[in-house]
Amino acid sequence: MPDPRIDFGFVAPRLPDAVDELLTLWQRARTVAESTPGCPCHGIVAGLVDPDVMEANMLEPLRARYRDGGQPELLAIVERRLRKPPFAGMRQSFPRWLQYVRELSLGAAARQTLCDDLAEALRSYADAGPVFTCV
Repeated sequence: MPDPRIDFGFVAPRLPDAVDELLTLWQRARTVAESTPGCPCHGIVAGLVDPDVMEANMLEPLRARYRDGGQPELLAIVERRLRKPPFAGMRQSFPRWLQYVRELSLGAAARQTLCDDLAEALRSYADAGPVFTCV
């Protein structure tokens, strides 16, 4: 007797993880930044966002934290991103780099620390809202 089951090819979607949250926060941060008053030191000029400035403002404090906190593997990840090649076609977008965080060979605690720190940095932009002021 043939198998009575039918395979419709359904695959359950992957459950959201910390990286998905980071990607959502990045989108919110870009949206908020594009709708706030201009602030060149935060990478926002008349509604246009310079993602490189936003990214540097988020990653540079993490670099100092990891260097001062004796976390060389996290320091290396952040430094590598801050030294991204500027050549056309060689640059990886920030959202793609965030997805790369899934593939890093890190221990669970280090990955959680990195994701938590990135989320905190992204929230400073994403939760700024219309009351954003340059300090």
